[in-house]
Amino acid sequence: MKAMRFWAITCGVVCLLTLQPTAQQAQPKNAQQVLDRMAQAMGYAQAAKFRTIQVVGAMEYPAQGLKGQFEAFYKSPDKFLMKINIQGIGEIQQGYDGKVGWEKNPITGLRELQGAELQQIRQSALSGANNDIRKMVRNAKLQGQEKVGGRNAFVVTAQSAAGGAMKLYIDTQRYYLLRMDSEIATPQGKMNTTMLFEDYRKVDGVMYAFTTRQSAAGITALVKIERVRHNAAINDSAFRKPAN
Repeated sequence: MKAMRFWAITCGVVCLLTLQPTAQQAQPKNAQQVLDRMAQAMGYAQAAKFRTIQVVGAMEYPAQGLKGQFEAFYKSPDKFLMKINIQGIGEIQQGYDGKVGWEKNPITGLRELQGAELQQIRQSALSGANNDIRKMVRNAKLQGQEKVGGRNAFVVTAQSAAGGAMKLYIDTQRYYLLRMDSEIATPQGKMNTTMLFEDYRKVDGVMYAFTTRQSAAGITALVKIERVRHNAAINDSAFRKPAN
């Protein structure tokens, strides 16, 4: 069951944002131009006005017959909280209060995150409230085009701020994110994960993928957003590491 850790879910929630169609433009010449057009289409400027983002939804591991619910909070400028309740396993929590990153689950109990795991959750917190994936990547390079689900996509390779490899597939017409391959940090070491983004909807001027299909370590998860709220009230104490 350790292979089913919810790291991919966290990354999936930090990257659930998608895009709206944009006007016809000249083809971008480099990765930065692709990312900037994606930012415009996704509504980053509008998202930056929100103090908090609350995302509530359901998740399922079809092959394992497991289902659950999740709730994620992001609070500007650098706070993050995730709660996941999986039937037959229990509640998993993960948080970052601006300094300390932590995790609590039925398998390992409460622990404080260090190293690449800490950097990873810190970037989730910093990027989540503003919905800006550009804050997550370093050394981005445009590597041509590939097909994703029958659509043409720009392929952008990069490194995450935590040091993991990333590959973004961005629609060449509408500039929404179709797929993201990433290398994430876990207690067992680095793990490769793939996320496919579907069912795009606009909420308060910002585009979200209401369905995400995630695969890691041979296990597939289906994540569906049920509700997004902007500027929902949440006290800073909610993000702090629990006493036990």
